[in-house]
Amino acid sequence: MRAYFLEGNYQYGSTGGSHDARISAVDSTSAFNLGGAFYYTYHHETTPDDHSQSGHLVGGSLSFPVFDKVFLGGNVKYLHFTDASGTIKSGITFDAGLTIRPVPLFSLAAIGYNLRDLDLPWAPRAVGGGVALLPIPMLLFAFDAVAEKVYGDSTRDKAWYFMGGGEFSFAASAAIRAGGGHDGLTKNGYLSAGISTVSSEVGALDFGIRRDISGNRQSTIVGLSARLFVPVM
Repeated sequence: MRAYFLEGNYQYGSTGGSHDARISAVDSTSAFNLGGAFYYTYHHETTPDDHSQSGHLVGGSLSFPVFDKVFLGGNVKYLHFTDASGTIKSGITFDAGLTIRPVPLFSLAAIGYNLRDLDLPWAPRAVGGGVALLPIPMLLFAFDAVAEKVYGDSTRDKAWYFMGGGEFSFAASAAIRAGGGHDGLTKNGYLSAGISTVSSEVGALDFGIRRDISGNRQSTIVGLSARLFVPVM
């Protein structure tokens, strides 16, 4: 729908006591069918040797539909990160994506992340793809795979991620979801679940949790987000 969206979310990870806070604003009211967004992310974590590191990310995105079947998107972002030794790393990089929806019940997507390689683990170069199936309006299935460059590990140069799950919605006012996957960097398997409550006139609340079920250093990640819909007058 044509509207403004304001969103804020917070995520906590038990490994390293990581904290992520994000705010964003999305505008889909353009007469040219352009969708645009601006966002800011803050990250903080503690390393295994009890040193802290933190970073800031600021970016902007644009998307455009072609004949209502093909959707193009691009994203430019600036990263500023201070590592555990106090060294500051910064730079500008970008993403690009494509989604094809030949019929309403099927979508196919491909994306490249951080296509300008900053040679930093906080902005890894990666490519990914996925499919989404909507067999009935209330049920959605999604499957994704990502190949990511690995930094600082001479034993491997690439990590593979695999993810999949489903979502069931109730009368456009609530949704539950569950899934799982394989984390290519930690080599852990995990399960995830979430719930959303939606008001088409006000906004939405989302809660999610992910728990590693295999691997040596297992982690739990919990996230909460709030979205505000601002209709076009």
